Amino acid sequence: MQDKELRDRFDEWTAPLRAIAAPDIAALRGRIRRRTARIGAAAGSALAVVGLVAGLLVAGGLVKGGKPAGPVPPGGQTAAAKYPAPPGQPYVFVNSSATFVNQGDTPATPAELKDAATGKVVTVLQPIGQGTSFANAAVAPDDRAFVLAQQDSNGTVSFAEIRIGASGKPGRLRAVLPGLSMPAGTQQEELTVNAPCTRLSVYAPGPSGTGGSLVVYNLQAGTVIGSWPVAANGYAAEQFLGSGDELVVSVAGVEDGQDRLVDTSTAFRPGSSLLADSRRYPSNGYPGDFTEDGNMWLNTVFSRQSSDGQPLGSELLVEYSAKSGKLLRKIPIGPASALASAYYCGLLWVSANGGEALTQCGGKQLRIVGGQVTSIRLAWLLPSNPSASDNLFAW
Repeated sequence: MQDKELRDRFDEWTAPLRAIAAPDIAALRGRIRRRTARIGAAAGSALAVVGLVAGLLVAGGLVKGGKPAGPVPPGGQTAAAKYPAPPGQPYVFVNSSATFVNQGDTPATPAELKDAATGKVVTVLQPIGQGTSFANAAVAPDDRAFVLAQQDSNGTVSFAEIRIGASGKPGRLRAVLPGLSMPAGTQQEELTVNAPCTRLSVYAPGPSGTGGSLVVYNLQAGTVIGSWPVAANGYAAEQFLGSGDELVVSVAGVEDGQDRLVDTSTAFRPGSSLLADSRRYPSNGYPGDFTEDGNMWLNTVFSRQSSDGQPLGSELLVEYSAKSGKLLRKIPIGPASALASAYYCGLLWVSANGGEALTQCGGKQLRIVGGQVTSIRLAWLLPSNPSASDNLFAW
């Protein structure tokens, strides 16, 4: 989705919101980040986030009043954890080939799985195949299965998977979907997997601005479940619902981008239309990510903008009722200027009912419980990614 299209769509979406009196905020203007998110289903289940970052930098301690202190664990986190991390969901994939570790000048390894509770590297990952690099990532809601898109020197895309056992020990990285590689030059802007990690959904714009496709794969059988076209310069966004095979999708040109629900438990006829293969999903048309219980939608927006469209004021975590569309809360998470800084700004994790969230905006990291905000310091500060085409961080 192009920037102008994003702004036009968000202008229409925020019209009712701008009509609500908000004396502390001059204007509410949104920016939909090109990242994916999924629903958690394990203990402390939550919305897992895939973000646009190139790596992680080590940090430490709790920041409060500008002075380091001991970490404050999120609800349910064991006291033995060195850093605050979602309970039962500490594992983070990061493609760090373009970053530096320990805030020094030593190039990092190609990719790593890390433990956010301990700050340690669980395993180092090397892409499968000669001349291949990791290009994108998707994580299952329980943080125990990661599907990685790989791209070779010719631009051909293939997929690999790694799982983490109950003991915390990772398995080996293995190729999945053999024989189903995507054409050279294809970009994977959206990757998402369902809770059992049996379905992979990929939105891939075509090479050089040509029409793309939304494809759902069966990871167990290694087959295509369904494939639907996406117009050139269009967009598609998707998120699996709950712990099953139902996929909520929004595609430009299909009912004006309204959300549709696709049951991916069985395969579709090749060439069939998305409209015929799905049904309307009542989401009030709000962009963002929904919580596991389906009762809340979340997005991040900046509070106001300059005459040339640059973000000003605060970056806000905005929460809505999925049932009524009512605005529930607007929580400042940092300065909007951090969107142009070297560090990631946005939502990191949110619990199943939306009652608890972790955020970062520049150097500011927060734990939010029921609207109450506490400054924390996670195991890393997450840097932003200068490229808007790859999702290189998955939590």
